[in-house]
Amino acid sequence: FELIKERALIKEIKEIILAFSATPKSDNTERYIEKILEPIIQKYPIKISHLGKGLSTGTELEYSDSETIINALKNRK
Repeated sequence: FELIKERALIKEIKEIILAFSATPKSDNTERYIEKILEPIIQKYPIKISHLGKGLSTGTELEYSDSETIINALKNRK
């Protein structure tokens, strides 16, 4: 995180993209990283974004859990 601070100081970083698998464990990891980065984000104009999550092509809707369906609806285009 020190490297992120250094690069933020010289305006080298504009966005941090968190890209993890779509699992509850990964969601918790993303929230943890966001919490750690919060002081840097408040001080520097850095955007934190996540990959869109939802249903994959060919996925049977009846086998999808409710969280996946909710994410698919939220991330629709």
